[in-house]
Amino acid sequence: MNAVNVVEKFGADGFLERSWVLPAEVVVPLRAHVSMTEEGWIMYEWPVTAEIAAIVQPWVDETIDVASGAWNIGSEQAPD
Repeated sequence: MNAVNVVEKFGADGFLERSWVLPAEVVVPLRAHVSMTEEGWIMYEWPVTAEIAAIVQPWVDETIDVASGAWNIGSEQAPD
């Protein structure tokens, strides 16, 4: 199985609006903020905090509004 770490933005209706795939270089700084597998995949879904937003914002082309509660980070299965 291939997996990717992603930032997800949800709308007011709770449906996913958009997601961004994160590069491998974010794994090390994210380990202090989320649970990860040894391989570097994020376990579970996590709300994006100010600390996480500071790490991932360079790869997200929208400003992350932490207070909105619309932003999560996690891993998802990628096509082989």
